Amino acid sequence: MRSLTNDSRYSDELAKATSYGEKTAAEHPWANTAGEIAGGVAGTIPLVMAAPAAFGAGAGGLAVRTGASLLSGAALGGADSAVRSGGNVDAIRDGTLIGGGLGAAGPVAGKLVGKVVSAVRGGAPGEGVLREAVEGLSEAELASAQHIIDQGRQLPGGGVGVTLDEALNRATEGRAVRASQLARVVANSGGEGGRLMNEFYAARPASIDNVARSAFDAIGPQNPAPSGLGLDLQSAARAGVAQTPEGMALAQARAAVGPRVTDDAAGRVIQPEMRGVVDAREAARKAQADIDYAAARNAPENAGIERAVQVERPGEPIVTQPAFSRPQFEAGAPRPAEAFERPSAIGDDPNGVSLARFIAQNGGLRLDGDAAATDLHRFMVPGIGKVARPDGKGLDNFWRERLIEEGYFRPDADGGMARDISSELLRKLQNEQRGVPSYPLDSAGRPKGRAASGQAADEYANARSLAESRFDEDLARVEVDPKGIHPDIRERVVGALMRGEETDPLAAYERTVGAMKGPLDPYVKSTTITETIPDIRFGQVNPQPALDAIAEQSRFAKGDVRGALGNTRKDLYEPGGAQLDMSVEGNLKARERLDHRIETAVRDGDASQVRDLQISRGALDAQLKQVPEVATADANFAANSRPLEPFAPNTPLGRVVQQDPLTGRMATPTEQVPTHIQGASAAREFLANATPTARQAYEGRVATKILDGASDARGNIDPDKLSVLLRDQADVLEQMPDVYHRVEAVVRARDGLARVEASPLGRIADRPDVDAAVRAVFAPNPKPGSHHEVAQAMTALVKNRPTAARDLARIYLESTFNEATQQSKGLAAQYGGAGFASAVRGNAQQRHNLEAVLRALPEGDTLVKGMDNLLMTLETTGYRPNKGSDTAFNQAIQVQLKSGKTQLGQAVADVATGAAAGAGVGGLSGAAGGAVLGLKRGVGDAMLQARMMGNGEAIARMLTDPKALPDLRALARSPVGSKNAEAFTRRLLTLSNGGAAPTREVSVAQR
Repeated sequence: MRSLTNDSRYSDELAKATSYGEKTAAEHPWANTAGEIAGGVAGTIPLVMAAPAAFGAGAGGLAVRTGASLLSGAALGGADSAVRSGGNVDAIRDGTLIGGGLGAAGPVAGKLVGKVVSAVRGGAPGEGVLREAVEGLSEAELASAQHIIDQGRQLPGGGVGVTLDEALNRATEGRAVRASQLARVVANSGGEGGRLMNEFYAARPASIDNVARSAFDAIGPQNPAPSGLGLDLQSAARAGVAQTPEGMALAQARAAVGPRVTDDAAGRVIQPEMRGVVDAREAARKAQADIDYAAARNAPENAGIERAVQVERPGEPIVTQPAFSRPQFEAGAPRPAEAFERPSAIGDDPNGVSLARFIAQNGGLRLDGDAAATDLHRFMVPGIGKVARPDGKGLDNFWRERLIEEGYFRPDADGGMARDISSELLRKLQNEQRGVPSYPLDSAGRPKGRAASGQAADEYANARSLAESRFDEDLARVEVDPKGIHPDIRERVVGALMRGEETDPLAAYERTVGAMKGPLDPYVKSTTITETIPDIRFGQVNPQPALDAIAEQSRFAKGDVRGALGNTRKDLYEPGGAQLDMSVEGNLKARERLDHRIETAVRDGDASQVRDLQISRGALDAQLKQVPEVATADANFAANSRPLEPFAPNTPLGRVVQQDPLTGRMATPTEQVPTHIQGASAAREFLANATPTARQAYEGRVATKILDGASDARGNIDPDKLSVLLRDQADVLEQMPDVYHRVEAVVRARDGLARVEASPLGRIADRPDVDAAVRAVFAPNPKPGSHHEVAQAMTALVKNRPTAARDLARIYLESTFNEATQQSKGLAAQYGGAGFASAVRGNAQQRHNLEAVLRALPEGDTLVKGMDNLLMTLETTGYRPNKGSDTAFNQAIQVQLKSGKTQLGQAVADVATGAAAGAGVGGLSGAAGGAVLGLKRGVGDAMLQARMMGNGEAIARMLTDPKALPDLRALARSPVGSKNAEAFTRRLLTLSNGGAAPTREVSVAQR
């Protein structure tokens, strides 16, 4: 530099410097030697740093270090003197002695200086702050903090870093306040310490997410379809409820009731069984009746009927004295009836004889029964005679088959001739009497009819016959014998009636008689007298009282009632209707037919007909019972019929066993059989007559119906509904005490199941809802002691659906974790892990419940331990100190921003400011003094700032490096200023790689 400055040669300047050094060394030999040694020692500083133990700077004892330093100092001093003196022995000896002495004094002097500095500073750098941070903490608490840190870093998923202050507070339950304050100051004071702390905290959310997802994966894989989990949980819970003692008691009670019996199943048992009962009872009754009524049919003929027999004899003739041989009439008298004139020469169809003419030609209809109730006895066919006559032929024994054969009536559907044609015959005869004749049918089913002239002749004949009949009837009503009327007078009266000149036959007669001229010649008419003589007829029974009862009821009977009474009356006559049937056989059959008519009327709801027929039936029955054999048979039949009374028609049991007598097919379908046996009275009659098999089927159906009425679609029984049904069916169940007791046992067992339904397991079984299942097991504020119920619920779920149980636990924990750690304004939640831990086990009961859930899962103990480690670590992160107020830090930053200077610039400014102030007071000397004071202040502030930044970085590394806590524990046990304190403080402050933070990894579930 001097050669460049003075513009001279380098060799000249080097010579001048060497000469100056030799001159100075000669003038001051001891100072020169010491300087050379000091220079040599200073040059060995890199060697000392490379091998501190060789130069007495190691960690050994003072004697060891002094010896090592003496040897190394003597060696270096002698070597240096040898080089400098060019190998002078005296210089080498002196350098060796001086180097050895200084080397031996170095460790001793260093220890003394260190003690002085420690006394002044309070120990090694940072030792006071560190001691204050752990002041009052026991060795056990420090060991617990060490365990917490190690445990957090060993969590599956990459671990979670925990600062020393957080671990201390977790171990002491928040008493390490000074450590938290220290961490907060370091984190907020900037510099390298603040950067390390903030980077450590920034990496934590990712670490927490990684270890949490790993813990959730240990419970079970993530369910890809969580919405359907509710059904699996409900199914498993229902199975679990059924496996509880209460559930098994209910199942046993339901099994004791018996298998479920449907309507059809019960009907298929009850109907044939009850039909068998009826058949057996009817067979017994018939067997007895066959014997009894056989004896009755052979009863002696002890009943006699007094009857009257009519005989005829000639009577006195009737003589009419006329004035002339024939009556003479005035001009205004009615004309005689005109003779019929055929309109053409066409003849009648020989096969077209009308019904009335055919009957009149072939002997007429007997005037009895319904025929006697009509006016057919007045119906006369001209040239042939009356249609109905007392001596005519019977309908049943002659005319029914004859008229059907001749084509006047259609045969039966099966081609037979057994149907009753009486009503149809009387109607057709009355129509023909009114002028509308009926003709037989040809092979094509068309009336054969007659030719036009024949029809007109018939109409004329019918009109004449009707007029004559009316005239004769009216004469008889006024007690005038028609036979005594002169033919001429009759002819004129009939003519007036046929022409319509008069409508009243008597008026026409009076008009004709009034128009006569003079008296007529006598007219004589012979007469016949009919006399009745008494007679007695004997038989087995006298049905006359029944006939009298029928006659009495027929007086005012109308419509079909009258016809039914008439048919009953005919049944009491022998075939042909000539005389009464006095046999037991005939009257029993008449009674059977009468009973059939009564049953039909009852079925049709015809009360009037039932009343009139029952009166007639009572009269007939009374006459039959006058025969002792019939009375005995009827009594036995009635006694044997009483067991069959419950099976009468239109009764519950009667509808059950009703059967078609022709096909044998049951009228009631089997599935409808139980519906007919409802109510207490029907059940009482059924149980009194049922076989054991039928009773068992009925009891099973009653029990099934009660249980079905109290069950939902899935078969779950409502105890309240079941109790109501038991009460409503009390009358029926009173007759079946065994059924009642079995169903009542179901009620008691179902009531016992209510406790299980109120438990978490029952609430899960109640509905297929995942959220409801979560609330049932993981209640936000669980009741004390609820972990026992939670354990039972989870055990049941694991037993029946282990995968669903795992999914339930994972969904709850992962959902709660997601909610606790969700970002706020795009920033990760620094306290999310602690919030999650607080949410899942914020109190002792939540802790017990969570442990019960996890312990019930497969490998539960392992899961409990892993989850406890995770939650303990997450709870530890909650002790991160809050940032607090930024006022003090903001003020320091504002001061620095206002100055806009670095530390060196601030020191120069302080020197200038001090010099200026001193010059203003003391001139040049004052300026020098002020400059010295300004320099002292600037240097002091810079040293303070540097010392703070250095201590902050060291403390940050100490708080975040897991290796620091063992030395801190040793430092806490070492006295202030001791060699151990110095060593552990030095180790703590020289840690260089403790602040590394993990990077965020993707969880297994997310991968």
